[in-house]
Amino acid sequence: MQRLIMNRAVVYAVNMLGIAALTWWLVALPRIELAELNHTIATERVAELQQLDVERVELIRDQQLQILEIAENERRNRELLQTIAGQSRAQSRAIEELKRNDETIAEYLRTAVPVELGRLYQRAATTDPADYRQPSDVLADSVPTASTTSTTD
Repeated sequence: MQRLIMNRAVVYAVNMLGIAALTWWLVALPRIELAELNHTIATERVAELQQLDVERVELIRDQQLQILEIAENERRNRELLQTIAGQSRAQSRAIEELKRNDETIAEYLRTAVPVELGRLYQRAATTDPADYRQPSDVLADSVPTASTTSTTD
């Protein structure tokens, strides 16, 4: 009888262990699966955040390059503006000089033509174009060849 009680106690203990294991498995398994799912989601999120960090670093690098290009363009624009300002000053001086020359020429043209200059260009009062042409002093003959005689000193 004691044996029977012992056998039953053993069977009862094994059954209790089985029930405890089954209960633990039923209770713990969803928690384990939930923990694994949370771990997978967290791992994916970390990977996404790392990719986002890489993209942000590349974006910042691109923005720095753009800022450097803008600074270089601004420097070139300042140089061009300085060049244009210098050329504008030179052009203003040239225009002022031209105005002074125009005034000098206008004053000269208001005066009478000097007699010597008038005689140099005077012509007969006619409408015939042939009369306007003055005789040419250039000969129509061929040019004589240079002589081969040499002079000794």
